[in-house]
Amino acid sequence: MFDGFIRDNASWTPRAPAVITPWGRYSYTTFDADIDRVARALADRGIGPGAGVVAVAIAQPYLQLVAIAALARLGVCGAPGRDYGADLRLTDLDDLDAGPPVLRLFPDEAAAILAAEPRRLPQLELDPEDLGQVIPSSGTTRTPRRVGLSWRRIEVGNYANLRSYAAGKAGTWAPVTGVESMLGFSMTVGAWSVGAAVAWGFRIGDIPLLMEQLEPGIIGMTPRQLRELLSILPAGFQPRPDWRVCAAGSLLPAASAREARLRLTPDVRIVYGSTEASLLAVGHAADLEEHPGIVGRTPSGSILEIVGEDGRPVRDGEPGEFRITGERMSQGYLGDPEASAERFRDGWFHTRDVGRRLPDGRLILEGRMDERLDLGGFKFMPQELEQAAFACAGVVDCAAFAAEDAEGITRCWLATVSEPGFDRGRLAQHLAAWPDLPEIHLAWIDAIPRNAMGKIERDVLRERLLAALRGG
Repeated sequence: MFDGFIRDNASWTPRAPAVITPWGRYSYTTFDADIDRVARALADRGIGPGAGVVAVAIAQPYLQLVAIAALARLGVCGAPGRDYGADLRLTDLDDLDAGPPVLRLFPDEAAAILAAEPRRLPQLELDPEDLGQVIPSSGTTRTPRRVGLSWRRIEVGNYANLRSYAAGKAGTWAPVTGVESMLGFSMTVGAWSVGAAVAWGFRIGDIPLLMEQLEPGIIGMTPRQLRELLSILPAGFQPRPDWRVCAAGSLLPAASAREARLRLTPDVRIVYGSTEASLLAVGHAADLEEHPGIVGRTPSGSILEIVGEDGRPVRDGEPGEFRITGERMSQGYLGDPEASAERFRDGWFHTRDVGRRLPDGRLILEGRMDERLDLGGFKFMPQELEQAAFACAGVVDCAAFAAEDAEGITRCWLATVSEPGFDRGRLAQHLAAWPDLPEIHLAWIDAIPRNAMGKIERDVLRERLLAALRGG
């Protein structure tokens, strides 16, 4: 259904850019015609309603977006290339690993398809409850689970996004997280719904030039990507005014938000969501100065409650688990009834995130229930330590985790990535002055392992540390 946004804009603003890549710009007229061309070619190969889920594993940025929209035009459910539960995988790659059956679209064949005379496809009448897209959950602690988005949920979610983090924006939308992520897919659909251009295929190092040259819009990225961007800004960098940066995927440190507001744009937003329930809250990064961990308010259309261990709602200011219900929520995981029963209960999706609500309705996210560190009875969230470490100049990235020593005692560790020439003793002194922190053991690392949305893989860190300790 979202391909209809492209068809509309091809009529209303035919010469406006729909897609911008490092190799070219493509107007809505060109993009719409190419979608018809590729959709015709896929239909000739038997792909249409009833084809199941088709994963798109295409490396060429423009062709990837054309294929995603072409599947929608055919009424076929799409998925990222990494969805190994798909029924078919459409690709232009030779060296794919094991997975679903493959339908190859090689570069010379794709070029011939895009050069063919376009034939307009009729608009389909689809059941809004049919699946339109499958996106794997972020999978920080387990194998990612498959979440199905119906055509209706895509449309309802897009409406919420346009009323919240994307309000009032057109121009250029750059989903740095990738169109395979929930934020990236939502931004891509949202851009086409308002006639904006999707900037796709750019690396982090390209973003400064993009911000200086292209029409300002929205940049969506994880906090880790934001810190990387800030570390590579060139001398004399002068972004065009009115850009908006949206950070999602993990907690945004106040220090990173402050630097971004000074060097990139004053308009930095926090987007808190999940693949299972879409948008949970949106807030202003400036609020982090007063309330570290703040993620904003829940847009209308969903209800978010904070419940205690007894499952009952807690009072404002008291910590508990976030659970959410509403029209943006999925009803379960595809093909995984056990996981669905665990997380989707009594009409609510249980996020496993822990936090509290301020009296004015804004939410503070403290961390995840399964990440809480238990140090001999002293329990605390690793994000408290990470926020403290990020406040030390020279710390590029960090992650707190717990691991048992040779005596079986659980210790708190902080894996740290620092700038070249960083005085490591300064971090120890900085943390010693920070209140209410446990005894900390420091480990220095080249990069913090994170998933596609920037969430820390703490189990990987723990395993690496234990392997290093065993090896002496």
